[in-house]
Amino acid sequence: MIFAPLLPSVRARQTVALGLVWAAWAGGMPEAGLPARHLLDSVVVSTRTLGAAEAGVTSRHTLDLARFQALPNAGEDLFRGLARLPGLAADDISAQFWVRGAPHSEVRTRLDGVDLIEPFHLKDAQGALAIVDPSVISWLELATGGFAADHGDRLAGILTMETRGEAARRNTLNLSLTGAGATAQGALPARRGRWLVTARRGFPELALRASGQEQHAFPAYHDALAKVELDLAPGEILSAHVLTAGDRLRYTHPDSPALTSRYGSTYAWLRWRRGLATSRRSETVVSWSRLSWSRHGEGRSNGFPFSLRDERGLRTLTARTESAWPAGEHLQLRAGAEGSLGQADYAYALQRQQVRVVGGRLIAIPGDVTARLAPERRTAGAFTAARLGLGAGIAVEPSLRFDRLRPGEPGTWNPRLNAAWVQRGFVVRAAWGRYAQAQGLHELAVADGETTFGRADLAEHRVVSVERPLGAGLHARLEAYSRESLRIRPRWENLENAYDIFPEAQLDRFRVAPSGGSARGLELMLRGRTSRWNWHASYSLAKAEDRVEGRWLPRSRDQRHAVSADATFVPARDWQLSAAWSFHSGWPTTGTSYQLESLTGGRQVAVPIVGPAYGQRLPDYHRLDLRLARRFAGSWGEWRVHLDLFNAYGRRNLLGYLHRPAWRDGRLEVTREPRTQLPFLPSLGAAWEF
Repeated sequence: MIFAPLLPSVRARQTVALGLVWAAWAGGMPEAGLPARHLLDSVVVSTRTLGAAEAGVTSRHTLDLARFQALPNAGEDLFRGLARLPGLAADDISAQFWVRGAPHSEVRTRLDGVDLIEPFHLKDAQGALAIVDPSVISWLELATGGFAADHGDRLAGILTMETRGEAARRNTLNLSLTGAGATAQGALPARRGRWLVTARRGFPELALRASGQEQHAFPAYHDALAKVELDLAPGEILSAHVLTAGDRLRYTHPDSPALTSRYGSTYAWLRWRRGLATSRRSETVVSWSRLSWSRHGEGRSNGFPFSLRDERGLRTLTARTESAWPAGEHLQLRAGAEGSLGQADYAYALQRQQVRVVGGRLIAIPGDVTARLAPERRTAGAFTAARLGLGAGIAVEPSLRFDRLRPGEPGTWNPRLNAAWVQRGFVVRAAWGRYAQAQGLHELAVADGETTFGRADLAEHRVVSVERPLGAGLHARLEAYSRESLRIRPRWENLENAYDIFPEAQLDRFRVAPSGGSARGLELMLRGRTSRWNWHASYSLAKAEDRVEGRWLPRSRDQRHAVSADATFVPARDWQLSAAWSFHSGWPTTGTSYQLESLTGGRQVAVPIVGPAYGQRLPDYHRLDLRLARRFAGSWGEWRVHLDLFNAYGRRNLLGYLHRPAWRDGRLEVTREPRTQLPFLPSLGAAWEF
């Protein structure tokens, strides 16, 4: 008997994501940082009157930037640092985080008033780094549920970021094994405004060479941001902004088709703000964006010719205006509107062959996919909100949003209600609301045969939180949430391995068509501070699942239990030691079994059977990161250096398994090889500010 497995040769491609991530930040691209006479000096994170962070009736997380700079952080990446917040899930490979079981595509990312689309470098590794330089961010807020009607077209969360706006002259240079960066800021003539410029260039292939590993991937990336703010009058600012980012990858391996990819993002926008220090405020933003995706693959896969040509583009023009004004001693009103024009281009061609057993014979079946589309879309939305103080520390905020997200589809009306009760530091918040999100103009799964857009997804949020100071520098917060998915469009997932560079060509790719979904959980947060210590801890109990074909299926980042703890100790004025530990229950994964099928002539082949979907669990994940930091100050400026130890005790955390069939002693055996996340990795970083 002759035995032959029908198994894709994907092992080589599964290692490319790990290599890209290690190379992207192994050299410790340092942050420029904020000037500080003490490494634990806090940066005050202000609240806004416009947006979901308004005035305390909405539950949200704020990031203390001093804490962000103090803690160990893979690659000094902003989004990776956020992943420590309760309710968020992330792996070692991608900078994308999931919010209470929802993917990052359901989170709005807004920088200086403009919405960013797929703001990640190295997309072939699921976005290993964010395109936003954390050194220029002055404050950040993340709403993970129950946000008010100011924000539409998102189901799970709102991430709002603002760049620095100080007029003080400051320059920063940094250099590491994987890249270089520079930041400068200053005042306009006659101090009529401010300017800020930052640029980074990454060449991770140098780190790959230095590691001594066999090199198959050759990546590079860059990003730059510039803004000019002009003071028109007291409390009135007109600003112009540009953000650009790009990356490329060349991948070659004898056991895999070659890949050449390029990605680009450019944003340009004007922003006008008025009444920044009063209760009567307004903001208007007009923006233009252009994004491009290019992937070319060529070679042989499973012994057959393989060819991929994937060219996509997206262009948008968006305008948004919001206002807030008092309508009485205890009443604050808000209203706004926005609209956008968008056009996308798809030019996709995949040529491949898949082997099937038909009538006792091995048959090569073509799996070609071609698409050439140029969809256009006009969207519009508007909201109104009223915040009413009822006395006795009680405030309520009803709001209503209307969105027309797809031509030919009725608009959606989404009512929302937020409330808060504040008494001597004791705060109780509650929120309810309905939310809608359309399939993005760039999100059509043409590789899987999609040619039309689905209906908008719908969800309903319920959130209740309680927080209070406990004395002695301690603060506690408890939050319960429920997000019920009322309508979910079908999606395509790689159930066994989400990190193949040709995901659309794999045998584990399946269409998931939920009839509904649910995400529920409880989150407890504690924080404390003394003169030398600063610490945070959180615990989450959660469940995120979809109803598929009559049964509940866990989402790919469903984690029942999660714990995060970090602490920073200052033994002396210019020294700092930090530690961060994280744990979560094992994520769902999908197994693969093999079935023997007979061929004519007495031969047999092992045919893979993927599933049941997410029917297994990975081992629990846990990891400890450490950082030692030192500051040197003098007349020449300030140097900051740090040593990071990622995964300090070398925990072997898993992403999944690779299943390999073999014929031993007259029977079929399947061995399961673990696919690991990142190992112990030390990195050194430095920044010079002058």
